Amino acid sequence: MSVLFVLLPALAMCLGWGIRGQFGGETGAMVPGAMVGLALAMLAGWRGKEAARLAAVAAFACSLGGMMTYGQTIGLVQNQYPSPTYWWGLLGLAIKGGVWIGITGAFLAIATSDRYRPVELLAMIVGMLVLGAIGMQLLNRPHNPPEQLPLIYFSARNDPKPRVEWWGGLWFALIGLMVYTGVFKKHRQAVAMALWGIVAGAVGFSFGEVLQAWGTHQKPFGEAVQRWMDWWKVMEMTFGFIAGAGLGIGWKVTGLSATPPPKPQTWHRRWDDLTILLWLIPVLAVELGIGWAKGWEKLPAIWMLIGLLGSLAGSGWAPFGTGVAVTLVSASNTVLYLVDERKLLAFGWGFAGLVVLLFITAYLSALWHRREVPARTWWLWTVWMQTGLTWAKYLPEVLLKPDERSWFVRWGSGGVVEVSFVVLAVILTLLVSTRKEV
Repeated sequence: MSVLFVLLPALAMCLGWGIRGQFGGETGAMVPGAMVGLALAMLAGWRGKEAARLAAVAAFACSLGGMMTYGQTIGLVQNQYPSPTYWWGLLGLAIKGGVWIGITGAFLAIATSDRYRPVELLAMIVGMLVLGAIGMQLLNRPHNPPEQLPLIYFSARNDPKPRVEWWGGLWFALIGLMVYTGVFKKHRQAVAMALWGIVAGAVGFSFGEVLQAWGTHQKPFGEAVQRWMDWWKVMEMTFGFIAGAGLGIGWKVTGLSATPPPKPQTWHRRWDDLTILLWLIPVLAVELGIGWAKGWEKLPAIWMLIGLLGSLAGSGWAPFGTGVAVTLVSASNTVLYLVDERKLLAFGWGFAGLVVLLFITAYLSALWHRREVPARTWWLWTVWMQTGLTWAKYLPEVLLKPDERSWFVRWGSGGVVEVSFVVLAVILTLLVSTRKEV
């Protein structure tokens, strides 16, 4: 097995997961999904149009795991050191990481096959919603703190605001998906990729937190270095690296890397337009914190599953998902952060900049899709656009916010993280530039 089958998706998801931490939530999780999808498509020798579709599917599949809360689960591991809940917290992270990457792996395989008709894909998505609701009710409810909490609970029971958990619903949805693809569709590669994802996600999330807890409390490099270390980011990027490596190995050993691009059956183009609007309006409203959308953030599974269905069954979702959607969620988060949270930018200027960026992105995405540009073009755009947006979010506060400390001191561990993103982006650019143009 070529080392590139491990290294490229591992580094892609390492960078993607680090960037995801800057934006958060289920929409932020689209970034590592898109990056690993593009990496695997290039390893399979797919051209740009097919690579963009795989990346869009992976982005929306990966976003589903972003619904899960895990901050308090991490607290179980490291709020004390050693913690009496250390192993329970790690078990929770393994369960959450496993289902997160397991779903991503399953849909990566589904996207390589043309055996699924649009009506079957719709039934699959609806089935996942139903199973998810059942699993959540059985495993993650009741949630009426402080009197009633689930029997199996991986957040902080004694916290004033114990978190609502979703992992049970996702596990029911994933198991149902594996049964459907394996038993009814005889698609063993989908089951195998789900299993590779489960193992990689479980190991990656838990081991990443082992490193974070150790580094935070043991300060292995001394006080002088500790102030420049972001151990949370070490955890995130370790998770991404191991998850991407596992998906890359699965991609190779299941034979998907040698599979030609599918010719999927697609629905009528008007359904593309409708589903894109059904995804775009609520997501943009929630990301920008628009008042009339208050409460919609509690329904992320619906919007993400619409995107997933569109990417699998539609012909226009590939450039939209990989180009516009992934850029939109990161850029809108950046604007909201600078406008609302840090008060460094007027809303009018932020919104205008966002609109201009999205028009440029939409134009380029449509142009590249029509001209069937190489997969490398989509790759470079995604890697460098996402890296640039993290700088756009971080740098204004360092440069513009009044602070008596020197610029160098204000740079801090966040600056080290930003530099690491650029280094990884350069490495990923060089790795792809050595490959034959696809």
